[in-house]
Amino acid sequence: MLKFAYIINMPGQTPDTYSAVYENAESYNKIVGVDGVESAKDYVKSLADDGYTLFNLCGDFDDEITADIQAAAGEDVKIRHADYLPEEMEKMGRLEDLSTYGIVIVMRGVETPQQVELKCDDCDTTAIFVKDLEQAQEAAKTLTDGGIAFIELCSWFDKEKTEAVIDAVGGAVPVGSCGEL
Repeated sequence: MLKFAYIINMPGQTPDTYSAVYENAESYNKIVGVDGVESAKDYVKSLADDGYTLFNLCGDFDDEITADIQAAAGEDVKIRHADYLPEEMEKMGRLEDLSTYGIVIVMRGVETPQQVELKCDDCDTTAIFVKDLEQAQEAAKTLTDGGIAFIELCSWFDKEKTEAVIDAVGGAVPVGSCGEL
């Protein structure tokens, strides 16, 4: 069974106060908020020790921080952070409110889209687990129609698939990806 975690930098939050789980027959998935780099490093290390092999980090984590977390977790795990194409980063820079956040994750064992929500005073996160690009595009439209400020995609998405999601939402919100851009 694949064990996957998406880590969000959420000041003031911990995995106990900001988390959600989606599980199916082929994967166990956590979406978790942590308070800063050191908390992320410690938490990823603990999950890696518990058999997690794939981590995606939100766009607050850059290459250097991701490398530090990778070193702490060990070489048996794969860790990627969200990044944005230049035009999407420009859109991010214009946002005044980042309190609604969407995540789209292509995952093993998903047949129909599965949604989990995390809420706190400062941010609402909606993650939708899907099986393929077509469902991902629909999930992104659902998030955008629901008023989400920006979307990040899991590491399954390469540049072409990320651009397909951007096109699906008509460029209405910034879209980043943990995949190779």
